[in-house]
Amino acid sequence: MIFENLRKEQFIHSNFPYYNYSLDYALDSLQRMGAGKLEFYGAHPHFCMEDVGYSDMKVLKRKLDDRGLSVVEINPENCAYPTNLASMNPATRLRTFRYYENAIRTAGVLGTPYVLVFPGYANMDEAPEDAWNISVDAMARLGEIAKTEGVTITFEATTRNLTVVTDHMQVMRLIRECGCDNMAVTIDMMCLMQTQESVQDVYDICGADKVVNVHYTDGALLSSGAWEHRIPGEGELDLEKMLKMFDENHYQGYFGNEVKWSTDPALHTPELVCAKLQRWWDLHFE
Repeated sequence: MIFENLRKEQFIHSNFPYYNYSLDYALDSLQRMGAGKLEFYGAHPHFCMEDVGYSDMKVLKRKLDDRGLSVVEINPENCAYPTNLASMNPATRLRTFRYYENAIRTAGVLGTPYVLVFPGYANMDEAPEDAWNISVDAMARLGEIAKTEGVTITFEATTRNLTVVTDHMQVMRLIRECGCDNMAVTIDMMCLMQTQESVQDVYDICGADKVVNVHYTDGALLSSGAWEHRIPGEGELDLEKMLKMFDENHYQGYFGNEVKWSTDPALHTPELVCAKLQRWWDLHFE
């Protein structure tokens, strides 16, 4: 495939495939395979935002610097942990607020420009608008903290059980109501199947200046009706069509990995998973 604007170096690796390895092992391995910039998964056992303080942030910075690595976006665990910025339980809201504040502070220490934040959700028996109002209040305050750290918060649209922003019209509404200019969009290519939007729809709704990061993922529709992230080439998405839309819109950001494993049992190590991701991307530039 011939691109006019996309570049080979826009693909970046992540520590997602190393989710059951130590942080040092992950960083050493990524350095060996030539990774420079990373999408950083902030979660146990590498860097759980509930467990870290300023000294831990400085140690992480040193470890990255020693290996010639830098982080484009911090992606704290947004779905598996009991976090909810829009919870009706004030204790949950406060704990979640501190969790994301730590992610933003970490980005400030690392010099990372973006942090992905899930702004909370309503339980299925709760009014979504009530959760929305709580979310706007929390996100506006996090936005101000992010400004002091030179960080832009990004949002990813997905399903109602995970977030109040279930499409990109909602993302832009949240940004407007928060009143913060340091908020933008991370497009998850699989999640577009859930929101029933195209890449071009996102550009038309949000504008090119708001699309700052992409999760380069395939996806598969399970028998349960849910979508699952897959390595490019192992799912059902028309990734070539999506990439062409990014190219036509002159996308200049990065395509980061958010997939932990392969459906191919032969790819049983994170190095093999990363190698397949790299090969799939590189084929588009040969």
